[in-house]
Amino acid sequence: MSPLKSLDASGTSRLTVLGALILAVACLYWARIVFIPIAAAMLATFLLSPVVALLRRIGLHRVAAVAIVLVLTVLLAAGLGWGLFSQLTTLADDLPQYRATISRKIADVQRVGRGGTLQKVEETAQDVMAQIERVHPSATKPLPVVVSSPNPLWQIPRIVEPVGGAVFVLVLVVFMLVQQRELRARVVRLFGSDRLAETTRALDEASARISSYLLTQTALNTSFGVTIAIGLFVLGLPFALTWGVFGALLRFIPYAGAWVAASIPVLVSLAVFDGWTKPLLIVGLFAVSEAIIAFVLEPLFFARSAGVSSIALLISVAFWTWLWGPVGLALAIPLTVWLVVFSHTVKGLEFIGILVDDDPGLDPHVIFYQRVLAGDDQEAAELVHEAVKSGSDLAAYDSILVPALARARHDHEVGQLPTAEYAHVIATTRAVLDRAITAGPTETPEAPGTEVPERVVVAGCPVRDEADRVVLTSLNRILEDDGYAVQIAPAGALVAETIAAVVAMNPAAIVVSSVEESGRARHFVKRLRAACPETSIVVGCWGLQDSRKLRADLCAAGGDDVVTTLGQARSDLLRLTAAPERAGAEDGEPDAPPETSRVGVGLAMSARGIS
Repeated sequence: MSPLKSLDASGTSRLTVLGALILAVACLYWARIVFIPIAAAMLATFLLSPVVALLRRIGLHRVAAVAIVLVLTVLLAAGLGWGLFSQLTTLADDLPQYRATISRKIADVQRVGRGGTLQKVEETAQDVMAQIERVHPSATKPLPVVVSSPNPLWQIPRIVEPVGGAVFVLVLVVFMLVQQRELRARVVRLFGSDRLAETTRALDEASARISSYLLTQTALNTSFGVTIAIGLFVLGLPFALTWGVFGALLRFIPYAGAWVAASIPVLVSLAVFDGWTKPLLIVGLFAVSEAIIAFVLEPLFFARSAGVSSIALLISVAFWTWLWGPVGLALAIPLTVWLVVFSHTVKGLEFIGILVDDDPGLDPHVIFYQRVLAGDDQEAAELVHEAVKSGSDLAAYDSILVPALARARHDHEVGQLPTAEYAHVIATTRAVLDRAITAGPTETPEAPGTEVPERVVVAGCPVRDEADRVVLTSLNRILEDDGYAVQIAPAGALVAETIAAVVAMNPAAIVVSSVEESGRARHFVKRLRAACPETSIVVGCWGLQDSRKLRADLCAAGGDDVVTTLGQARSDLLRLTAAPERAGAEDGEPDAPPETSRVGVGLAMSARGIS
C-alpha cells in the first residue's frame, strides 16, 4: 500500500471514530432517562459485588447471597433516611425558638450596610423606581393574583418518575448481581472470543479500579463526616451527627458536595448562636477539613486508585454534569474510569486513554528533551533533580541525560533538529550536569599532613562533538567516589591530536565516547590500540539498544568491551583496572601502596592475553 493510501485510510478511520463518538454522546443525552439508571445500577453492582463474593465464599448460594446483601442495603438506606428526616423535622419545629436570634443577625447586617455601599445601592434603586412611577403611574399598580391549589393528579408524574427510577435501578442491580457470570460472558462475546485474555484483563482492571476508587472515596468521606460531626458537637451545634452524615454523603458529589453540605449547618448556626464567632468557626471547620482531604489526602490516595489524572477528572466531571445533570456529577469518576480501561481494549479509542490516564506515557528522557526544546530549562533541571533525589546520580544520568543526548544526536543527523537547537540541547544538558555537581556533597578537606590518595587516571576520548564530552563528564562525576579521575581530551580534535593527548595522560584505561555510534568510533579504537597496546579500552556507544553486532566489530578493532550505559562503563572500569590493593582490601588484607596500580593493570592485561 502506498503512503498516500495509508494516510487516507488512517484519516477515514479517525473520522469514523469521531462520528461514532458524537453519535454516542447524542444517544447518551437524548436517552438519559434510560442510561442513567443503567449507570447507577452498574455502580451499585461494583460496590456490592465484593460483599456478595464474601458471602459466596462462606457457602451461600448466589441468589441467597444477593438477597441478603440487597435487604441489608435497603434497610440501611431506609433507616438512614428516616433518621435524617426525623432530625430535620425536629429542627424545623425548633426554628421558631430562634426567631429573636435571626432578627438580631438581620439587624447587624443592616447596620453594617447603613451608610455604606449597600445603602447607596438601595437609595439609587428607590430613586429609579420613584421616577418610573411618576412617568408611568399604572406600571406599578399591583395586579390581583389568584392562587388556586393544583389538581393532585398533576403531581403523580413528579412522584412516579423518581420512584420508578429507583425501582428500575434496584431490579437492574438484582439481575446484574445474580447473572454476573452471564453478563461477563456476553461482554467477552461482544469483543470476540479471540480476544478473550485481553477482554478478561480489561474487565478485571475496570472492576479493580472502580472498587478501589469507591473504597478510597468512602474512607475519605467517612473521615470527613466524622471530623465535621465531632467539630460541630464541640461547638455545640444541635444535630451534629446529622450534619456529619450529610457531609459524608454529599461529598460523594465531586468538588461541590462538601460546600453544599456546609451551607445548612452554617445557616442553622446563624439562627442558633448569638454573635458571629461560632458561625465563622463552623465555616473554618469545613474549609480546613475539605482542604486537608482535597489537597493532601486525595492526591496521595484518590488519583492513584482511580487511575485518572487530576485535570482529566475535573474535565470529566464537567462533561458528565453537562450531559446528565446532578446524577452525572455523582457518577462522573466511575464512568470515566470505566471508559479509560476499555479505551485500551477497543480499537480506535486509544486516544481517550492517552488523554485521561494518570500515566503520561512518556519516558523521563523524552520529557526532558521536549522541555529543553521548548526553552523551559528550569523544568528540565527539576526533572533531573527529582530523579537524583528518588534514585541516584547514576540512575538519573542513564535514564535521562544520556538518552536525551542520543535522541538529539539522531534528530540532528536526520535533519529534524537544526544545528543551533542541537547546540542548545547540549549546552542545557551540560548546565544541568554542572548544577548537579555544584549541589552535590562537598568533599571534606584533608587534615594537614595527611597524604591524599592517588586517583586512577582514565582517559576520555570524545569521538565527535560536545555531546560525547558531556557524557564523559557525567562518567567522571560517577567515578569520583571510586577514586578515579576521567581526564577528557578536547572534543572535535584530529585523531592524531587526541591520541597524543591520551598517551601523555598515561592512563590506566581509556573510554571512547560515542553518542549514536558511527564508523569513526572503529577508526578511533584501531588507532588507540596501536598507540596503547597494553591499556584497556572501553567503547561507550551511548543510547544504542541492540549492540551485539557492534560489540563484535569494535572488539575486533581492539576494544576490550562495548557498553551502552554509564552503569556498565563504571562496572567495566572497576573490573578492568582492579589493582592488588583493591582486591586485598576486599579480602581483609592490608592495602598495597598506590604505585602498584600500574602493575595491577599490567597483570590484568597479561591474564587476558593482551600483553
